Amino acid sequence: MSDVRKSFVLALMMGLALSGIVGAFVLTLAAIPSGASAFTFTTIDVPGATFTIAIGINARSQIVGHYRDASGTEHGFLLDKSTFTTIDVPGATSTNAFGINARGQIVVITWTPAAPSMVL
Repeated sequence: MSDVRKSFVLALMMGLALSGIVGAFVLTLAAIPSGASAFTFTTIDVPGATFTIAIGINARSQIVGHYRDASGTEHGFLLDKSTFTTIDVPGATSTNAFGINARGQIVVITWTPAAPSMVL
């Protein structure tokens, strides 16, 4: 996927998240020939979540983001094929996953009672 298309997908997902739209989706552009108008939308909803935001995707189609549970706590997630894995950093009150590289290493931002921090 070209950098322009990646930027478009990220901007679209972030725009929807900031506008309060519940749920997340992936807009697949990689296989669309120039000039085509067909898109594939995939809904991403972590089971039991009140909202889900997908933020990062790698070449293996592993997706990371975050979701809020019924108690209001935010958790990071990894979606690999059809399996969701929750990401919670010990001691953090909130964990948000923001990126994943080709090796599957995930970047998260956590909030603790003291201050926010980044974890690789």
